[in-house]
Amino acid sequence: MGQPKTAINIEYNSRRKRSLLQELSFGAWGDRRNSATWRSFTGTPPEPLFDRGFTGHEHLYAFGLINMNGRMYDPLVSRMLSPDNFIQAPDFSQSFNRYSYALNNPLIYTDPTGEFVWVPVIIGAVIGTYMGGTLANEGELNPTKWDYNSGKTWGYMLGGAVVGGLSGYVGGTIATSEIPFANTLGIAGASLTNSVGMYIYTGGQTDISGSLGVASYNFSTGDWGYLGKKGNSTLANIGYGFGALANLADVVSVFGGGTNLDVNSADTKKPHEWWGHSSATDQSGNIDISVGPAKNGWTGTKMDYLDPDGGGTYWSNYAGQPGTWTVRVNNVNASLLKNMTSNIAAGKGLYGIGQLKWNIAGFSCVNHVSRALWAVGIPTLPVNLHPLILNTQLFIRQIGIYSSPYLYNY
Repeated sequence: MGQPKTAINIEYNSRRKRSLLQELSFGAWGDRRNSATWRSFTGTPPEPLFDRGFTGHEHLYAFGLINMNGRMYDPLVSRMLSPDNFIQAPDFSQSFNRYSYALNNPLIYTDPTGEFVWVPVIIGAVIGTYMGGTLANEGELNPTKWDYNSGKTWGYMLGGAVVGGLSGYVGGTIATSEIPFANTLGIAGASLTNSVGMYIYTGGQTDISGSLGVASYNFSTGDWGYLGKKGNSTLANIGYGFGALANLADVVSVFGGGTNLDVNSADTKKPHEWWGHSSATDQSGNIDISVGPAKNGWTGTKMDYLDPDGGGTYWSNYAGQPGTWTVRVNNVNASLLKNMTSNIAAGKGLYGIGQLKWNIAGFSCVNHVSRALWAVGIPTLPVNLHPLILNTQLFIRQIGIYSSPYLYNY
C-alpha cells in the first residue's frame, strides 16, 4: 500500500495503480468538509491519516489550526493569528489587511509560505559563506584548499553567512515591493548592505561598493565597473548580465505600473493536457494568460481561454494548486499584460498574427506566456516545448538577479 494520500494526490495514485486510503476535502478557506457531498461536517470529522491537507500545509488538528510555515492560520475565522510583515501590493487595498488570507480571495490565490523572503535570504547566506571563506584564505576559490583549522576561516564564513543573508533579505524585500525600479533598487540595497557588512567583519580589508545592475561604483577607489569592461572576469560579466536583465524589466515596467507575475507550470493529465499546462497570473486577478486548444480537439482553430472572472471551465491557470510549480517574476509591466489578457479573452490578435489560434509549436500555452514575458523585457527561448523548460529559465534568471550583487562585489 502507498502512503496515505489526500484528495490532491488521487491522480498520482491512479497513475501508479495504488489504492486510495483516504480522501480529504476542504472549503475555499480551509475548513474540512465531506469529500463525497462537499458539505461541512456537522460532527467530528474522521481522523486523518496524514497531517498534510489544505494547500499542502501541516494541520494541527488538536487546535483546529493550519501551520503555514511563516504564520498560523485559523480556517474557522479565515484569518491569520499574527500580522503580515510585508505589504505585498501597495496599490491593492486588500494588501493592507495584515491578518487576511490570500488577499481575501482564496478561489484564486493561496499563501504557500506565510510570507517571508526565504529564497534570496538563503542564496545570500550561501554566497556570503563562500565569499567569507575565500577572503579568509587569500582569495582561494577552491573550498577544498581552505584552512579549516583556522579560526579566521570559520569566523569569516559565519560573518559572510550573516551579512549575505541580511543582504538577501534587504534585496528580496525591495525587489518584491512593486515600487518603481524595484529590481534595480533591490540590487542596490543588497549590494551596499553586503559591501558594508564585509568591510566591518574583515576589519576594513575590503572596499565599499554598490551596484545598480548593469554597472557598479566603488566608493573606496572612485572607480566604475560595468558589463563588458576590459579586465572583467567571466563571473563579473555574468553578474552584470543578470543585473542588466533586471534593469531592462524595470525600464519596461515603469511605463505601465509594476506588478509581480506568477508563471505557473502545472502537472495535469486532463484531456489534451498530457504534456502539462503553462499560465501567467498576478496577485490581484487582473492578469490571467492561460490558453489552449478548442474543446473539440486538435483540429479546431479557435482557442479557448479561462478569463479572470471564471467565465470558462476548461483551461484553468492551476495557480496555487498541488502539482503546480510557480516562479514569481518581480516588477513587470502590469498595464501591458492586462491589455494582453483582455485581448486574448476577446479573441483579438496580438503581434500581427490576426485571430488568435492555438497549435503546439508556435502558439501553445507555454509560448503565449513566453511572448508575454518578451513583451515586458524578460527574454526567454524563442520556442519552449514544455512549461518546465520556461519555468527553469525563469528560476535561473531570478536566482541570478538575487545573486548578481555578490558575483562582482569583492
